[in-house]
Amino acid sequence: MNKILAATIGVATIVFGTWQLLKPPVASAASVDITDIAAKNTAGSSASASASAVSNSSSPTAWLGSPKVSHAVTPPSSALAREFEHARQLKPFYDRYAATPDVASAELKYFAASAIETCAGRGRGPASNFGNAGSSRLTDADRAKFETKLKDNDPANAQRMAAFERVNQICEGFQSPNLTAAAASKLFREAAAAGNPVARVAVAAEDYREQSRAARGVGERRLSEEQVTSVREGLATADPFAIQRAGTLLSWASTQLTDRGIGPNNRPFIVRDLAPAWTLAACDRGGNCGADAYRVPNGCAPPGACGYVGLETDMQYNALPPNAYATAQQHRSMILDAIQQGRWGWVGIAEGSGRTVAIAPQIAGRPATYSAPSSTGRPS
Repeated sequence: MNKILAATIGVATIVFGTWQLLKPPVASAASVDITDIAAKNTAGSSASASASAVSNSSSPTAWLGSPKVSHAVTPPSSALAREFEHARQLKPFYDRYAATPDVASAELKYFAASAIETCAGRGRGPASNFGNAGSSRLTDADRAKFETKLKDNDPANAQRMAAFERVNQICEGFQSPNLTAAAASKLFREAAAAGNPVARVAVAAEDYREQSRAARGVGERRLSEEQVTSVREGLATADPFAIQRAGTLLSWASTQLTDRGIGPNNRPFIVRDLAPAWTLAACDRGGNCGADAYRVPNGCAPPGACGYVGLETDMQYNALPPNAYATAQQHRSMILDAIQQGRWGWVGIAEGSGRTVAIAPQIAGRPATYSAPSSTGRPS
């Protein structure tokens, strides 16, 4: 009996020790200011992400056949892009464009359109999930209503309240009925016509959504050659916004990859694994994936998944099953290799891979409005 008891205690000790080594790194509940968390993580985020990318591309489990290339994390080259990525409110980007629309740059038009795309319908009427009608700002009543959803004496309550404030700041001020999805579409097209490559990806995605609504058969659900070219040219910039938008399009409903697979060995793929890989790849190219990335507090406020120090940690320990996360890491390395080396066939957009089937005439016209998915990295 003593031997059995000793053996049981020994097994329990091993299990407990293993859990201590593998459990997710959760921030202290006492540290509730998201801005402070972000500041503490900013200095080391690039170094840690770079080390992760190098490890992913050189480990034995990296994408089979993919060249072992190190992917240094680089911030967006544009000051405006960096400002947008870390913005707590998006309305100022539209206001900046609206002040001088005739001379606004293509890049400013793109970010003004992105701001509208994210906030269309959210800034007027209810300002948030808990907002009062006719206001674009949180009130004490909004906060009190949210507090009723918290558990008594939960140490994460302070974090959830801070996250609630954060996610409801993003669309403050968007009250004008003229700031609609159609307005975003118009600005994206103006920016694309003026030469912005990321806006061209956004336009390709919108055109594809229109095309797919009435598509008849697999052939009509493929991207056109023009759309493929726009996506390829956007990805060639290695811009995190282009990567995220292209990933949303290629992981969404397109049949572009279904008959050819991905990577150098044309391996089959599962959409749920490929989609987060594009997000991770955007992180490596300078996308904001730290503690102040919108999706981190957005996962903390209503759902209560708090304490993660960045988007990748949230994906690893909360959003994705372990096997899906591991596969996404492999896809991430392959995507970055494809972008760096111009291996567009690895992600299904090689030259000449566009649709050859003619589209039915009834879907040639563009509707007045469209329903935009979350392609900017800021979920609705």
